[in-house]
Amino acid sequence: MKQRIKTVIIILLIAAGIPKNTPAGDTVKFAIGEWPPYTSKVDTGSKTLEKIVTEAFRLEGIEVKYDYFPWKRSYIYTVEGTYDATFPWVKSNERNSLFYISSEPLLIEESVFFYVKGKDFDWTTLDDLKKYKVGVTIGYVQEEILRKRGISAEACPNEYLNFRKLYAGRIDVYWTTRNVGYAAIRKIYGNRGTELFTHHPRSAGVLKHYVFFSKKNSYGRKLRNKFDSGLKELKASGVYDRILSGK
Repeated sequence: MKQRIKTVIIILLIAAGIPKNTPAGDTVKFAIGEWPPYTSKVDTGSKTLEKIVTEAFRLEGIEVKYDYFPWKRSYIYTVEGTYDATFPWVKSNERNSLFYISSEPLLIEESVFFYVKGKDFDWTTLDDLKKYKVGVTIGYVQEEILRKRGISAEACPNEYLNFRKLYAGRIDVYWTTRNVGYAAIRKIYGNRGTELFTHHPRSAGVLKHYVFFSKKNSYGRKLRNKFDSGLKELKASGVYDRILSGK
């Protein structure tokens, strides 16, 4: 019963747009980019993770502001401290040293290899990719993983360009998360997109995406802790799952 009451209170706070214990002037500046269906400047229906981050901070009495850039630039701006935080990113040894990282993942997504239907593509280990032209997005962890394995990859700024290159035959496969990949395909090619592309049934790994907070700002650790608290409450209430499912 207590849990149901707590959930109702959180939903009412969100619906009313009223932060809990709001201190005046508290605003977190985020540098993010286009990653439908989870983040988007232009598509209001593709802001799932933005909604989650906004509500997690609102429960802690903190407002947020989003600015949109190519992903690599958003990353650099946060490293430098020009912006307070960025998301969603996958951890790595290098990134762990540069940021305060949220304790729990913001999103867990399966990654796969996309290719044009009718093309010959198969893989078992990453080394099998050496005989293919692989596409990645600049700044994504896939680029770093392949580089460390000595596998060359063609990088470009976003999902859309990669799928256009894939369709044109300039690359053989593109490595990205499944939901984001199909969202990009629908955006570019509409209903015929599923007739043009498919993904390999073998999972390329489940990726945990986190919120990164700048270590250049003296309050970065505090913001991370506030977010952790808000996200934990949002998940416990069931509101996190409702936002993620689009309900």
